[in-house]
Amino acid sequence: MIIHVVGSEDSLYSIGKKYEIDYQKIARANEIDPEDTLVNGQTIVIIDSGSSEVPRANKVKVNGYTYPNISIDVLERTLPFLTFLSIFSYEAREDGSIAPIIVPAAEDRVISNAITAGVKPVMVVSNINAAGNFDSGLAHKILNSTSVTDSLIDNILKTMQAKRYAGLDVDFEFVLPEDRAVYSNFLAKAAKKMHANGFTISCAIPAKESESTTDKLTGAYDYAAIGGIVDYVTLMTYEWGYATDGAMAVAPIGKVENTLIFATSQMPPSKILMGIPNYGYDWPVPASRDNPGRAIGNVEAVELARKHNQAISFDEKSQTPYFIYYDNNQKRREVWFEDARSVQAKLALAAKYNLAGFSYWTINRFWPQNWLILRSMYDIVS
Repeated sequence: MIIHVVGSEDSLYSIGKKYEIDYQKIARANEIDPEDTLVNGQTIVIIDSGSSEVPRANKVKVNGYTYPNISIDVLERTLPFLTFLSIFSYEAREDGSIAPIIVPAAEDRVISNAITAGVKPVMVVSNINAAGNFDSGLAHKILNSTSVTDSLIDNILKTMQAKRYAGLDVDFEFVLPEDRAVYSNFLAKAAKKMHANGFTISCAIPAKESESTTDKLTGAYDYAAIGGIVDYVTLMTYEWGYATDGAMAVAPIGKVENTLIFATSQMPPSKILMGIPNYGYDWPVPASRDNPGRAIGNVEAVELARKHNQAISFDEKSQTPYFIYYDNNQKRREVWFEDARSVQAKLALAAKYNLAGFSYWTINRFWPQNWLILRSMYDIVS
């Protein structure tokens, strides 16, 4: 596999001639219109014939989070690259009941497609409140009541059995630092019930580079305790750059690696799924809570650069592409996203730290270059 960075004189035809591969084949693999003008700084993945069939030394498990409104086309093209499909989500209520934020017919469709493809469907349960936000107060009420947690676990189990789920993923975010012990206790209680009934259990937890039991975002998550309880952990190694903050890489490689260094010192690497962002942000400059950036797909970002005739730059420190443009009101905007170079750098960390694999947020947009690179580097365990 070769990653070609487009120069000012490049065309698909000239790239194909350079590598002695039909340019139309390159266009199909990267899902580029052969008639499109290439963007200076854009990446093109070159896969020689047969390379995807070569066994890799490293095997990985791959989880993809999805909303159930994912298009059938995107879902069917993505399932061959997945081990787990985590369907977002059921909301935990303070009385221990659960409420789906998803249309049952869409949920059933996605579960059925996953099972048919040999992918394990996973039920995601979150502490999202009725207003659609992760709620630390809601989590506090649930976690500090034995009767509520017992009821919640029982309701989760019944739904999993009825819906043909294979596992549970707990996505409780912004848990209060004071709830550190009860959160771990809840996971332990849920794991015992899940394992007794033949299900796996995983959880999604925020990234941190060191321990601080009082940090308002990460203090509740005891990496060592959690790693001893669940089967898999999704490390949310993204959102260093986020909507309301200033423009920067969403997942700078240094921050990602520092998180892995700490995490692997606390829990078995064989349980860690490193988070991969399938998105970037298009920020106003400056960004603020009242004027946030918008999430943008990685393929969409390249199209935006083409539309505004902007070259794509690459920040070597964060290993991330970016570009600047001016909107229709002549306001400066800055876009940071992921491309073939940035994802290759991240994917290589799984082999370096002997991780279980990867977890994508989300797979609702198809990202052809990522899947080409992933398959060229690893065998995916079903």
